Amino acid sequence: MFSKKRVVVKERESSHYYRLLKTWAEIDLSALRFNTKYIQRKLGKNIAVMAVVKCNAYGHGAVEISRQAINLKVKALGVSSLSEGIELRSYFKNIPIVVLSSGMSGQAYEFIEYGLSPVVCSWQMVNFLAKAADKRGVRAKVHIKVDTGMGRIGVWHEKADEFVRDVSRNPDVEIEGVCSHFATSDEKNLDFAKMQLKYFNCFLEKIKDLPIKFKHISNTGGIFNLPDSHLNMVRPGLSIYGVSPSEFVNGNEKLKPVLSLMTKIAFLKKVSPGRTLSYGRTFKTKKEIRVATLPIGYGDGYPRLLSNKGYVLIKGKKARILGAVTMDQMMVDVTDIKGVKVEDVAVLIGKQGREKIIATEVAQMAGTIPYEIFTSINKRVQRVYI
Repeated sequence: MFSKKRVVVKERESSHYYRLLKTWAEIDLSALRFNTKYIQRKLGKNIAVMAVVKCNAYGHGAVEISRQAINLKVKALGVSSLSEGIELRSYFKNIPIVVLSSGMSGQAYEFIEYGLSPVVCSWQMVNFLAKAADKRGVRAKVHIKVDTGMGRIGVWHEKADEFVRDVSRNPDVEIEGVCSHFATSDEKNLDFAKMQLKYFNCFLEKIKDLPIKFKHISNTGGIFNLPDSHLNMVRPGLSIYGVSPSEFVNGNEKLKPVLSLMTKIAFLKKVSPGRTLSYGRTFKTKKEIRVATLPIGYGDGYPRLLSNKGYVLIKGKKARILGAVTMDQMMVDVTDIKGVKVEDVAVLIGKQGREKIIATEVAQMAGTIPYEIFTSINKRVQRVYI
């Protein structure tokens, strides 16, 4: 009912829309704007920002996040697939949209038709793009990926200059950018990241005579930890959404979390001693407790690994998860929280009263990273923009 509707409200309390919701992700656009401007202030005057909005903008909603980013003068959008690029192109006609993952040769005509800039690192892809561009009477815009140590995709840095020069001679292809990607820029030891930057700079020196618009290697870790890596474009991802990729990323303490995950209590009951709860009977009551059932589960993207060890906030108090998190529901202990009633709001990520749960904390309890927490939030969870 709600999944395709763009909902923007000024304040939660003043919106009648909230009575229709039972589980939702609240996106604070003012926090997004603050984070983007904060990052921009850390950059030099002529350094462009590519807002990374892949995987539905890390679960925040790609279209609305892109709209805000464009209003803040970012110079490009970064996505991970052709389909993501096509979706955004239907809304945003002029901004460069860079597909950061390796495209398939069978997609060449679509890349040209929708004016997308794929990352390329093979002659097969270059040739298919050139052929498609020639048929349309345009030039294919590409970003050439240089592998400086990540080891996923890209032309190895030792021979990347030869590849770039050969591509530059193709009249149907325009090299819009060259790029690489850090593997360890958010770690305590930055030696490997500094070596990658050295390799990339050596490559750039070899092609400095070519008219290439964008040079970029810097992700969130690079932006904050390695200012020499900014070049003339950076690619902030998690930092736009107000979360640090690790404790070793310096200078991002002022970032404001953008996403809160919320639901409402669906049912309340007293449970007597000696009863078990949920699949597998992994929780057994030792005394009478009061249990709240929440209509959210791993089918919405909330980790099953938080069974019996995670918690939520209700009335500003911590309520421990009891038993297994199931696909659509889970149970929490509200015995010691006064005045709890059906349809009270429970916060799974975010702030309530003086307490807060940040995505990094959820990730640590689940043994994963905040990227996975955000991108796992299912599309059936309605996004509401504040």
